[in-house]
Amino acid sequence: MQNKMEVLEAIKMMNVVRIKETEESVVLRKEDFESLIWEMESLMGTIEILSDKDLMEQIKESEKDIKEGKIFEIKTEDDLNNLFME
Repeated sequence: MQNKMEVLEAIKMMNVVRIKETEESVVLRKEDFESLIWEMESLMGTIEILSDKDLMEQIKESEKDIKEGKIFEIKTEDDLNNLFME
């Protein structure tokens, strides 16, 4: 799962930026630069999550709970209050 996510992120990065080399400079449109910054922040967040062993274990446990039907959907404020009152 991690490898697939990393590959998808890399592909997204390659498709984000259109650059033009002029002599020794690289010209980047403002919208491409802003998009690049957003993608880099997203990639950094993904890396932080994937490198946090405790968080990844929690995610795996949550995915297991979902598959086993151990979930409770909160639709109203009462649902939320009841969750903490039990």
